Order: sequence, then structure tokens, then C-alpha cells
Amino acid sequence: MLKKIIFPVLAMLMLAGCATSTNTLDVSPKIVLPSQDPTLQGITISINGADQRKDQALAKVNRDGQLISLTPSRDLRFLLQESLEKQMTARGYMVGADGAVDLQIVVNNLYADVQEGNLRYNITTKADISIIATAKNGNKQVKNYRSTYNVQGALSATNAKITNAVNTTLGDVISDMASDTSISDFIKANAR
Repeated sequence: MLKKIIFPVLAMLMLAGCATSTNTLDVSPKIVLPSQDPTLQGITISINGADQRKDQALAKVNRDGQLISLTPSRDLRFLLQESLEKQMTARGYMVGADGAVDLQIVVNNLYADVQEGNLRYNITTKADISIIATAKNGNKQVKNYRSTYNVQGALSATNAKITNAVNTTLGDVISDMASDTSISDFIKANAR
């Protein structure tokens, strides 16, 4: 009787493990937009992105005795650049090629540390993003945004669970960027 139950369950678990065939994580964090700043008067800024990570993998997991690198579905520097552009446009800035202040959003670190045991997994995701604001008058400001997220659960860490952890962490950083006014204050003080 016990064999009739255990063997089919084990077979289903092994087949479920084989179903994960892609090494790409669909990175699409929630983008939070700040409210408009009515004091802005036609200030143009330029925005670009950079990825300073030494390894382009978001996570490395052991699957069937092989170390698999999981990479993002989109280039992270463009994803974060797009997020910052949307936030700055929502505040009331104009984004152009030759702005009064140049913003660079830098991915210093984004990685999901995946630990798997016999029946449990642990995913700890860390993000470290910087915004470097450089005004035409030579003044410069660097603002760092960091976030850590941890999730644990039963069985194995699937791509969907790792993707969710990465998106949650990036979403937290983007939310922090939306609520922080220090870069906007720097732009207003140095754009003239």
C-alpha cells in the first residue's frame, strides 16, 4: 500500500524538477512613481545606466549535479534606467540628451543566494544600486539604495521563486528611489 503512494509521488516530484528548462529569470519589478513636484520649471536632465557587477548571473543553482547560472531576461542597466526616467518624468523633469544635471544609475550588486537542502530552500536576495548626479557646475552627489529580501520554503527553489525574490528586492529599491527626494533636491539646487 505504502509503495503505491510513495512511488507515484516521487515520480511526480522528479518530473516537476525536470520541467524547469530555462536559465532566464523574467525580471519585471513593480515600478513606483512619485508625485509631481509643482515647483519644477522646465528642468532637463539626462539619464544613463551602468552595470558594475563582475558576474552577470542573478543566481547560481545546483540542478542535477550541474551548477546553472540564471540570467535576467532584460539588461538590468536599461531596466533601471527606464524606471528612473519614469520616476523623474512623473516628478516633472524633462529627460533629454544634454541636461543641466546628468544622472547615472549604477547596478553595483544584484544577486540571489540560493541554498537548497533535502526538503527546504532558502533564498536571500541583495541589491545595491547607486544614483550619481553630476551638475554642469561640477557639483556631484552619490545616493546609494540597498535592499535585502529573504524567503524560505519547502522542497526546491524554482525559477519562479527566485524570480519573485529578485523582483521583490528590486521593487523595494525602486520604491525607495520614488520616496527619496535628495536627488531631486540636488537637481533643483544645481540646475541653474
